[in-house]
Amino acid sequence: MKRQNAVKLKELIEELIRTEGLEEGFLRSRLYDLWGEMLGTTVAKNTRNKYLSGRKLIVELDSSVVRNQLFMMRQEIVAQLNKQLGKNLIDELVLK
Repeated sequence: MKRQNAVKLKELIEELIRTEGLEEGFLRSRLYDLWGEMLGTTVAKNTRNKYLSGRKLIVELDSSVVRNQLFMMRQEIVAQLNKQLGKNLIDELVLK
């Protein structure tokens, strides 16, 4: 027996997230997870806090060495995070 009008579960979940207005929160959560995944354990361990303010990702770090290294790569980090998210969520990375 073949089903007609079958819809993939992924499509249903994406539609639910959009219709309920949860997309922004879901993307923020994914962004915070990507920070550690993309930049590795050293950066993740030295990250004290991260949050979005408008289209700025503000990251507080414990290590000045890590901060300086990330500062030199901040444009590339923003581009990679947006690419992984599939949406231009952030324009600027502020390191504190």
